[in-house]
Amino acid sequence: MRYLIEHETVLEYPQTVREHHIELRLAPRVDSHQRVISCTIETEPAAELASYNDYFGNRVDYFCVIQPHSRLVTRLRSEVETLKENPFSFEAVPPAEEYEWLGKAVRQAPPLNDFVLHRSLLTPAAMKLAEAISCAFPRQDKDRPLLDALMELLAWVPTVLEYRAGTTEVHGSLAAAVRQGSGVCQDFAHLFITVARSWGIPARYVMGYLDPGISTVGEVLATHAWAEALVPGAGWVGFDATHNLLANDHYVAVAVGRDSYDAAPQRGSFKGDSAGEQPSVTVIMQEQ
Repeated sequence: MRYLIEHETVLEYPQTVREHHIELRLAPRVDSHQRVISCTIETEPAAELASYNDYFGNRVDYFCVIQPHSRLVTRLRSEVETLKENPFSFEAVPPAEEYEWLGKAVRQAPPLNDFVLHRSLLTPAAMKLAEAISCAFPRQDKDRPLLDALMELLAWVPTVLEYRAGTTEVHGSLAAAVRQGSGVCQDFAHLFITVARSWGIPARYVMGYLDPGISTVGEVLATHAWAEALVPGAGWVGFDATHNLLANDHYVAVAVGRDSYDAAPQRGSFKGDSAGEQPSVTVIMQEQ
């Protein structure tokens, strides 16, 4: 699939601010399943951008607006080709050998431990969620394929959380979302990651875009979030618990991390007397 993506973020302030430093994680990832054909980022006021790759391999564009201003706009325009047509197309590892495969993968790439051991308010220890969840957690039986257990987990998450736009805060506590029984795509991804890590499986958070033809009632077109788990024989496989789907070529990955803090599309700091309003975000995604 080939997509044209346009992403605009507008920040407005009731009083002028200055010395604004911004980091953007908006450029789509480049890997064996995704090819970036073009990518441009513009700002208003105009600023000179530089870039680097962060610890997780995400491209980070950054810039500064020193002069006083009351409005900041960032605009991304990118064309991307996605190549992962069938997420089930891989040579499976026998169940008895899967954890040996995972152990070898972690020994060869020690940073994978970050996706197993990391705990935060967004991805807490699974036992801390137990008292807030009335139903039993899915269990991983090592005598059956790991992918089967992950598919069961994928279907389980929506029984705990109902999708409701605006019911949780950005980077809000997962336990709070579970207690109220509702959340947004970030919460669905964090719950999947939390349980998968409790099984000793590397799992990471993905921020990106989803073809607007696949949507949930009440969903607003914006960035989307899903989880990826390291599946023996397959590598990273995307699990979209919001829609109970495996990620394929209808998904465009932008940034990955241990949780949503690591993959925020935009963050920054400035000097001024007002925090300003919530950002206004407009996303257009068109199949080419």
